[in-house]
Amino acid sequence: MDLNDAGNGEWTFRQEWDDWLGRAFPMRDVWLGDELGGHLWVYAELPHAMPFRAEAALEDIARQIRQAVADETGISAAGTAPGFSARGYGVSLLEVSAGMPLKQTLYKSALEAIRNMGKTDPSASGSELHSEMERLLRERSIRSVYQPIKSLGSGEIFGYEALTRCPQPCRFDGPLALFGFAEKEGYAFALDRLAREKAIHGSPALSETQKIFINVTNGIMNDPQFVSGQTVRWLRERGMNPNQVVLELTERSSIDDFGAAKKILNHYRSQGYQIAIDDAGAGYSSLQAIVELSPDYIKVDKSLVRHADGDEMKKQMLLTFVGFAKRMNIRTVAEGIEREEELRLVREIGVDYGQGYLLGRPGDYGSPFCPPGLAL
Repeated sequence: MDLNDAGNGEWTFRQEWDDWLGRAFPMRDVWLGDELGGHLWVYAELPHAMPFRAEAALEDIARQIRQAVADETGISAAGTAPGFSARGYGVSLLEVSAGMPLKQTLYKSALEAIRNMGKTDPSASGSELHSEMERLLRERSIRSVYQPIKSLGSGEIFGYEALTRCPQPCRFDGPLALFGFAEKEGYAFALDRLAREKAIHGSPALSETQKIFINVTNGIMNDPQFVSGQTVRWLRERGMNPNQVVLELTERSSIDDFGAAKKILNHYRSQGYQIAIDDAGAGYSSLQAIVELSPDYIKVDKSLVRHADGDEMKKQMLLTFVGFAKRMNIRTVAEGIEREEELRLVREIGVDYGQGYLLGRPGDYGSPFCPPGLAL
């Protein structure tokens, strides 16, 4: 329907929704399409900076819209779709092809989105883990703890790694199970974003030279909201800047296109972020990522550090990592240091920083931060 020909009621309906969407998602191009059989049809334009995983990004936007509608109580338009907040959502990519009329393309895409609703409708799913994931995201109930990373030369705290923790009770058996399920079931963007926000807002007070290490999946490079600068706004709220942030690329998802990854990482580096490859030595993919991406930090996996003082093979691998890193001007972090003998060894062979229970256990290390507009 052409809005110029619409009646006043139709115009008011669309105007209210577009106004609300503009306020709820100020950094995104999202606008109302229509109401189809009780379903709201919403268009979302993805930025050119996000070349991959467009469907996953749309699912994340749809999930956020559904949650925002559920949370909103003062918008009259939200009442035009009874029960909307309790229903699922479906997405489809709108692909215009030569020879197919635009109306037919829109209709086909709408039907595909409606068919996909059954995959995300909590009443249709019956999955306890899906329901639990939806609850954690809705209640924002995950939290961050922080483990010190110390300079092996001076013994001073160089920074902290933010570690996500599940609330108790929780159906997920720890953060590995939580993030693994999110990656598999299409919640990765939403969970990574919430974990990143929690990590920044709860961060210990840092000096200008100290760092906060934040774990991100490789897929975060394709998150349009990350590209848009949401992380920078959280940092400013906390009185921090990107120069104090090291993004740890984890192996929860692999990098398929290193050329594209380099371009996107260079974009983040231009803003001041630094990059670390986590779990180095635990698998081939981390070694390839070091060669291809030239990170600022290599975090040596704890499996190589554990009892390396009595294992000549591990000792030689550590020496190889450290020698390579020094030639490439990359700093090294030894993870999982739990014994004095391990600490003595990594110091002797020239590792720059250390992390592990011997140097400091994960904890809060600071008072809670209250984001603007909230009260404790």
